[in-house]
Amino acid sequence: MRYRNQKLAVLAISFATIAAACGSDSKGNDGTSAPVASDAPVATDAPVATDAPVAKASGTLQWQSNFTIEQIEATIEAFNKVQPDVQVEYTRQDDSEGYTKFSTAAKAGQADADVVQIGWDGFSKEWAGLGYLLNYVSPESDAYPKEIKGPNGEYYTYGSLLEGICYNSDVLTEKGLATPAGWEDLAKPEYKGEIAMQDPLKVGSGGHDLMIETRVAWNDDARWEKFWKGYGANDVNIQIGYTEAQQQLIQGNDAILGLCYLDYIQPSIAEGAPIVWVAADPVITVPFTIQIPKLAPNPEAAKAFIDFMLSEAGQVVVSTVAGQVPARPGAPFPEAAKAADGVPQQPALGTERAAAEYKDNAEFYVDKAKEWFNLR
Repeated sequence: MRYRNQKLAVLAISFATIAAACGSDSKGNDGTSAPVASDAPVATDAPVATDAPVAKASGTLQWQSNFTIEQIEATIEAFNKVQPDVQVEYTRQDDSEGYTKFSTAAKAGQADADVVQIGWDGFSKEWAGLGYLLNYVSPESDAYPKEIKGPNGEYYTYGSLLEGICYNSDVLTEKGLATPAGWEDLAKPEYKGEIAMQDPLKVGSGGHDLMIETRVAWNDDARWEKFWKGYGANDVNIQIGYTEAQQQLIQGNDAILGLCYLDYIQPSIAEGAPIVWVAADPVITVPFTIQIPKLAPNPEAAKAFIDFMLSEAGQVVVSTVAGQVPARPGAPFPEAAKAADGVPQQPALGTERAAAEYKDNAEFYVDKAKEWFNLR
């Protein structure tokens, strides 16, 4: 069977970013079709916590987001149930563009967004250190561990995506191939010509980070070299971006997606694609953050939006609409992500060694990727 999904969002991840994020710049009225990353119907009627009064805000809110358009619009709908007088306008873009856009504006003493959402908390920590972010201690802040938020409320981790492996069960069955269970299976000769992955040198920082994280997790360079050399020898179908690689899997052109983002593949699974997400050891987690620029045009509306995203209701949206693992303790866990229960997890560049490798040794991984995957 060849399952075709026509609702794939455009996704581009630069070498400088860590998380998966949504395609090129676009506004909410551009008509672009994009999937809702969820394992359940969109919960725009999520319950609103009523144990404390909600400060009302108004005016226009500019939201710089890496959600898909459908995720954005569903989140706005839920937010407006709490804050009906705030008109939310948004720019949807990938993390590379978002990072560059915000950093450039902030350096020039400008801000064209009230709320900035981005994948990987390393960017947020950098911005906080440069004084680019507004200090805001949300009334929801106490519910969050101190290690996932700025010390003065400069940023908040609201959720995480999970990285693993995906396979097309129909293609594997048709070709009589076994199902992969872990990262090292990608180097098995039986999968030669059957794997797709994004180009780690162009828009595949997730692929680049996978090289770092497996080396750190295994702490065995001989094992690491053997795996990546074998993986590269499998004639991997390198695609320019993650979405393109994912589409190869969904359409049945490849049997395996060598690096698979759970929140992006789940909509296709929900629509009937014969795709299975594998929680490979270690499952790589990418923290997503939200923050207010120091020079935000409407800081009061921005604070209200931060409060909502951190609230119990907002965390339901993170789980059911975005398909990400909420950061708030006790928040509902996405059903699809339960496959990762009990599997060791490793935060993307979240260990001292991984961060150092990314910062000080990046060229080594570039050279290795060129060697192993015959890239230019």
